[in-house]
Amino acid sequence: MMNMAAVVAVVFVAFGSGCFWATTKHEGKLIKKDVRDLDTRLKKQEESVGTKVVELEAVLEKATKLLTRNSADLGAEVDGLERETARLAGLVAEASELTAELKAADERQNKLNGDRFDELEKRLAALEEKINRVPAKSASTLYQEGKAAYDAGNYKEAHDAFQTLVVKYSDNALADDAQYYRGESLYRQKSYQLALGELQKVFEKFPKSSWAPKALFRAGEAATKLKWCTDARAYYGLLRQKYPRSDLVKKAKAADTKLRKYAKNKSRCQS
Repeated sequence: MMNMAAVVAVVFVAFGSGCFWATTKHEGKLIKKDVRDLDTRLKKQEESVGTKVVELEAVLEKATKLLTRNSADLGAEVDGLERETARLAGLVAEASELTAELKAADERQNKLNGDRFDELEKRLAALEEKINRVPAKSASTLYQEGKAAYDAGNYKEAHDAFQTLVVKYSDNALADDAQYYRGESLYRQKSYQLALGELQKVFEKFPKSSWAPKALFRAGEAATKLKWCTDARAYYGLLRQKYPRSDLVKKAKAADTKLRKYAKNKSRCQS
């Protein structure tokens, strides 16, 4: 940048070298003023350029930091993705191994079940053969054995004897007796739902039997034990309808009246 000293030096050199340069006093002042104005503008320009350089450097610094941070973040994300991919690959491999193990275990279990079924079939065949060698008991013998067990309180044994009688001698005169005691044996064991099924067979298969009204009344009691009040009342009602001359009609009517009072009591009647 040319300042005032430089201008003077130029003038001096010019005169010293023999060049002719003549100016008036007024022109000299104008030249000095122009030089000062030029110097001022140059300083402002330098300051402006300097400010812009500082701003540019700041922007570049920010850009550099941003790029560095983004690069680091991107690297971290890539590393995380690689770790997650490796983890998933490990899980897939583990799942494949587990599937293979389960398949092998299933095949072993199927083979084991097949072996067990074969063994059970052999045992069943041997048992059937043994049963066939034993002389069959008569209906009378089965009934006597079942009744003796029932009277002694051996209800499981009694049930089995009566069941055999009913299955093998369904047309025998003792079949209805055996069917009733079959249901009664279950009732005494507190198997009320099973008892209901067997007692119902009495009045369905043997409607003219003297055991039919007794079976209906006992079915009503079993249903009451199960808190099936609607079913119990149905059994009592059927007893009064089908067997109006039975000595159990009054008891059935009294039981029905009692159940009607408890109809909305959930602790006594669930249905």
